[in-house]
Amino acid sequence: MNWNQLLPYLGPAIVLIIVARRMLRAQEPRRIRPGVLWIQPAMLFAAMIFLFLTTPVQLSPLSLSIFVIGAFAGATIGYFRALHQELSIEPETGNVMSKATPLGSLLFLGIFIVRFAVNTWMKDGQQTDMRHPPSATLMLYTDATLFFAFAMVVATAFEVWRRTRPLVLQRRAEKPEIPSVTPSSD
Repeated sequence: MNWNQLLPYLGPAIVLIIVARRMLRAQEPRRIRPGVLWIQPAMLFAAMIFLFLTTPVQLSPLSLSIFVIGAFAGATIGYFRALHQELSIEPETGNVMSKATPLGSLLFLGIFIVRFAVNTWMKDGQQTDMRHPPSATLMLYTDATLFFAFAMVVATAFEVWRRTRPLVLQRRAEKPEIPSVTPSSD
């Protein structure tokens, strides 16, 4: 068996294993900290700004419309991803917990499949040739995926924050803060 023939399938196989593991882990409740949901979108925004400042982007009506379509699609999918999370408050600790529904996991798998389908379509089924620079069209669509990813993360974080806010406020109203006792200096 020639290992060079299997090499192009190694990357997708590793990603598939990671996706399967993530789907299994998403079925377990995990802690959400609503106060820090803004950090990931802020980091992605800074990375996008850095990328666009260091690499020239040809702005045209076509590129702007593709960026808007990418951002709109990302925001829509991010919103639906957040809707398909079961959110609850852990009674003992008061932590906000999140668990993906099976539909949310299937949505994530669908995004993964679409990503590979678009990648194959953009390269006409050919392997990537690193000796030649990519076409301007490919770079345009790659930049659009940045807008897609950013909008998806922002929409997911906002919707999770919006849905956890009433849970946190209800928890605070039900369980008043215990006053701290300071030692007296007698």
